[in-house]
Amino acid sequence: MFQTVRNPRSFSVLFFLVMLIVFLIFPAPASGLTEVEVNPVNTPQGAVVLIVDGLSAPFIYPELTPHALDDTPLEKAELENIPEIGKESARILEFRAPQTFTEGGHSVLVTGNPGADSELVSFKDATVFDILHREGYLCIAVMERGDSWSIRAEQDVILRDENNSINKMNIVLEQPEPSSDSSEVPEGLLQVMEEAADKAPGYVSSKETREKYSGYDRWGVETACNIVKYMARNKPEQKYLLTINVGAVDSSGHHRDNYGYVDCIECLDNDVSPLYELCKKNDLAFVLTADHGMGFSKDDSKGGHQSEKFTDTDEAQLVPLIVHAQNVESGILRGKHGQEDFAPTLLGVLDIPDRPRFAEGKQILLTDHVNLKVELPEKGSVELRKNENGKDGNVKEGNVKDGSIVASLQHDDEFLFLGLEPESTYTVSATLDSGNSLEGQEKELTLETDSVLEFTEKGQKIEESSEENSESISGSGKNSTAGFSKKESGKSNSSLTHLMGYLVIGLVNLVGIVIIAKVLKKS
Repeated sequence: MFQTVRNPRSFSVLFFLVMLIVFLIFPAPASGLTEVEVNPVNTPQGAVVLIVDGLSAPFIYPELTPHALDDTPLEKAELENIPEIGKESARILEFRAPQTFTEGGHSVLVTGNPGADSELVSFKDATVFDILHREGYLCIAVMERGDSWSIRAEQDVILRDENNSINKMNIVLEQPEPSSDSSEVPEGLLQVMEEAADKAPGYVSSKETREKYSGYDRWGVETACNIVKYMARNKPEQKYLLTINVGAVDSSGHHRDNYGYVDCIECLDNDVSPLYELCKKNDLAFVLTADHGMGFSKDDSKGGHQSEKFTDTDEAQLVPLIVHAQNVESGILRGKHGQEDFAPTLLGVLDIPDRPRFAEGKQILLTDHVNLKVELPEKGSVELRKNENGKDGNVKEGNVKDGSIVASLQHDDEFLFLGLEPESTYTVSATLDSGNSLEGQEKELTLETDSVLEFTEKGQKIEESSEENSESISGSGKNSTAGFSKKESGKSNSSLTHLMGYLVIGLVNLVGIVIIAKVLKKS
């Protein structure tokens, strides 16, 4: 009887090599985000954004009066539901679109960049969808218009009218290629959306013009209602953004004159209330806005918004922005605001300080609090202190280090402070667990809106921000990074380091496999 005797040394070497490779293949878990509520916040479970294609604010806001190009006052829409929603919401009085056509309007809304187009939307981290995906949100869309290729690619699932036509309505369901940050789309949600697609032709089957146009919008709103009901019933823990575009108001302006345009707005007013009530019931932010408005040459004429004679008019540029959420203070907000402010404002309502990569808009602060995200180049500790303010609102000299400690957090590289007081001055101190030095270990800032503060390691190359290099944060900078460094500057170096690391790991693994094979052969 023969017995195989293994070389103990060979076995030890083999075991060591296997454990080494396992360690390299499965590195330590990546650091996450440490979050603290300084004061209680009531973050919505998600958001429903209703984009009414071509809806002009002067036709629905009581403070504004629409005029034709010949300066004739035009008839306004007589509404019941939208004004009531406005009373319970924040309503921005002057919200101006820099681009008065559908693709441009949607691109500006989702990127926060006034010159955005479909190509810009396609860039990495360029949209609210990119930001929300990183936060675990599901992105769902129901779009009759505005469904450019890049907008579609940002969704986890989308229903769209591939013909963009009321007379030839053809709704298709698409699931773009998921990204690494994408959440899984529930099978039940797909079924709900497939059923909505099948029912769509019935909404526009009437031979009566009024019913056909209003049915087109009604399909979009009722489909959104069914999606909200499904998510509330089956996936209550899943946060999501539902984007809806309804296109009949725009079509009415182009083909039915100003009276048909107003009539279509009034029909939509009758349909929008159930969606709003569902959002309230399920703790979702409800947002009503438009991609552009609509102008008319004279009374009883067909309208436009993109041609040279219309594009500079208030009727084409001014669009509504109505925002309701439990954490949003109701009331009319005056002052001049642009469509590029939408992306940072929506993220602010959802208590997410990050901004799309190319955003130039400013957050319209709709809550009673602001939030601060602090980023370190590696794991470390952060201390937040609130400074004492004098009667004149200025920080007392020598009081920075004596301010009360708001929170002290440790052992992470990202920290989120929720529920801070707007217009208050804070000092942020940071140290790294490794003992490496930071470019500045203490920063003083005054928070007017949500902000992101990035500390960089001493000696690391820093790209100068295009904003003023100030020690005060207003949150209005392009990346809300306090001017200390642009958010992308440190990330590209980190990405290169990771790439080199992966190459080294792959090489070591390959060498290890060869050695193991030789050891096994000798054994």
